[in-house]
Amino acid sequence: MAIKRFQMACWWSMLGAVTPAMATTQAPTLLIAHAGGGYQGQAYTNSIEALEHSYQAGFRHLEVDFSWTADGQLVCLHDWDKTFKKIFGFKTHEPLTLARFNELAEAHPGFRSCDLAALAAWLKDKPEVKIITDIKHHNLQGIRFILAHNPALQAVLIPQFYQPEEYAELKAMGFTQLIWILYQYQGSKRSVVELSAEMDLLALSMRPAQAKSRTLQKLRHQHRIFVYTINKAHTIRRLQANYGVSGFYTDFLPPD
Repeated sequence: MAIKRFQMACWWSMLGAVTPAMATTQAPTLLIAHAGGGYQGQAYTNSIEALEHSYQAGFRHLEVDFSWTADGQLVCLHDWDKTFKKIFGFKTHEPLTLARFNELAEAHPGFRSCDLAALAAWLKDKPEVKIITDIKHHNLQGIRFILAHNPALQAVLIPQFYQPEEYAELKAMGFTQLIWILYQYQGSKRSVVELSAEMDLLALSMRPAQAKSRTLQKLRHQHRIFVYTINKAHTIRRLQANYGVSGFYTDFLPPD
């Protein structure tokens, strides 16, 4: 039996992965309300009602999507294509102005998708809440825009970034918690491991299939691994036990 354990340890070492003993020492599980969290059975609303529902359920880390309007403002919206049509019932061929977006949001019968002002107002008495940003286009410009117009939000923001070149600039802005999310990154898995070795991160976020890769499992030596978007408890348990994942973006699972 001792020989078999030794052989297994050598096998793990050859793969460049963590050993089972190392995998047991992981951070507490963190559940993140994805796109503000599901509300009335609908995902991706990024609405005030979804945020409040998630908050009342016990979430303290909430991811919010931001999209640029036609007049250079940011609103809480995943995209102007399928998500916009799903929420508002019609298709737009280009981004709308902030004023038009807010008109539609106010008229929505079920919930109110928010802009920066509404988000800041909702956060005002919730210093324990953290907002994880997802700004798919012109990310650094978006973070600077938020800080310029709502400087008080810096204390609650955890920016996600998409390219390694963004890391230094976000650190220079004063952010101490950052997440490198991999869905836009086109480099190799090996480059992720090598580049992140020099970064001080809250986590790296990725798809479940990426978290299972032998190469990206090496991240567990230094960083937390988060995955998206998980809505089944048994999937969380499997990713925790087998791959050391400790953070999960979810639409509908409770935070506990």
